[in-house]
Amino acid sequence: MTAGRAIEHKRTFHTLDGLRGIAALAVVFRHIPENAIGSLTPESYLAVDLFFILSGFVLAHAYEARLRAGMGIVDFFAARLIRLYPLYLVASLITLLIVFVPAMPGHYHPPAPTLRDIVFALFFVPQIDAAQPNLSLYPLVGPAWSLAFELAANLVFAVVAPYLGKWLLALIVAAGAALLIAAAWYFDSIDVGYMQANVWGGIGRVGFGFFAGVAAYRLWRAEALPWLRIPPWAAIGVVVAIFAVEPAQYQAMRDTVAIILMPALVLASARNEPGRWLARPFAIAGGASYGIYVLHKPIESWFETLLPWRRVLVYDGLGSWGAVALVALVFVTALLLDRFYDRPVRQRLTAMWRGVREDYHSAPRVLR
Repeated sequence: MTAGRAIEHKRTFHTLDGLRGIAALAVVFRHIPENAIGSLTPESYLAVDLFFILSGFVLAHAYEARLRAGMGIVDFFAARLIRLYPLYLVASLITLLIVFVPAMPGHYHPPAPTLRDIVFALFFVPQIDAAQPNLSLYPLVGPAWSLAFELAANLVFAVVAPYLGKWLLALIVAAGAALLIAAAWYFDSIDVGYMQANVWGGIGRVGFGFFAGVAAYRLWRAEALPWLRIPPWAAIGVVVAIFAVEPAQYQAMRDTVAIILMPALVLASARNEPGRWLARPFAIAGGASYGIYVLHKPIESWFETLLPWRRVLVYDGLGSWGAVALVALVFVTALLLDRFYDRPVRQRLTAMWRGVREDYHSAPRVLR
């Protein structure tokens, strides 16, 4: 690899980091019950589609050339698991620990998870129960459903990367778009994929989003459509507007139009980097975004458990100040875990995996 290519490979997209951070916070706002903050982002379920597109763009930048050059599918998938699993495991454990909180009068106490729940959660396996179609795919960490879809898209990407010409990529994106539109029409919204009853809609969301992100990256790399660019502050404004403006009607149409235009927004955003005063907060938001996304529901569950309820089984919410406190706690927790847990653990796991692979390749063939 030449010096120029090495520098390009290491490039950080700070504007995309900022978009990812805003999207993660919007999801937190959505899931905080009964407060004024939650009403600020009624369309924030579209953040998942933005995540898929950003993931396709960034992973194509980081891995597509390496996969075409011979990087193994196992090595790629191991890298993705190492990226996602450590914080997911912490989120699962946070939820499990609520079981040890004594039940108190006037307080909600979640039912104890079954052994099946725990085993499935630890192995990152979705819950499938034909008798309960409305069951969440990941009862312990609800947002993990999108992580499972992303891993599935990652695996498909790794398999087809050596053969992924423009026509095959266009066919995959078109097929994903068709399924996306069908799901939006059938459910009258694209807020689907997180439970068995609408899981097929999630396939359309990730199929279109991830591979449209790959296509956006290729356009960026080829410097195609050079006029398509947007300042970082304007990109943030567009994303906030997408999450905040709720249509009075034609919800399905609005959802699909917003998602289909998102790859263009990502491409335009990747072409302009923020100045020094914005680059740092964008980088911080991007670094914390995954932790914010995967940890917020487990942390919010603790709030629901510890705070008293005025009416039995009717949670009265945190109030706006309580919601602000929860968002701040989630953000700070995500930052601290990213710095002092997730990065060191991932570095250690990566080193261990490389050691295992080197030992395997250096072992006599008869022992393999």
